Amino acid sequence: MDDNNEVTINLLLLGKTQYGKSSLGNSLLGSYEFESRIFPQSVTEECRLRRMRISDFARRMGRELALRLQVLDTPGIPHSSLNQDEVKTRVRKALSEHFPEGLHMALLVLRADIPHCEEDNQHTVKLTEVIPVIR
Repeated sequence: MDDNNEVTINLLLLGKTQYGKSSLGNSLLGSYEFESRIFPQSVTEECRLRRMRISDFARRMGRELALRLQVLDTPGIPHSSLNQDEVKTRVRKALSEHFPEGLHMALLVLRADIPHCEEDNQHTVKLTEVIPVIR
């Protein structure tokens, strides 16, 4: 929390292509900031940061606190036009650029309408290797 009584949450969305990362980001932000559509190829090619601020989110020691939610949407793996290393590089760069104070939460987005298979998600889980360890 900083001096102006604002709590910030930095959130990273990870998942396979066409799993709904952008849709989840839109739901969390209560908007349509991220491009999201059903399409046979990958829609998100660049990491994109969107923010929202909720005033009077909570009270602490008699003072009103605001919540600042920062959501970073990422390209999925496998991607139709980027290889796995390119996706990792873009995510790593976006993390350092947008969250210099660190990442607070990473969400692995899975689809509920298809059977979950650990082998299918190994590439996505490997993507978490780009997340720097915060100490």
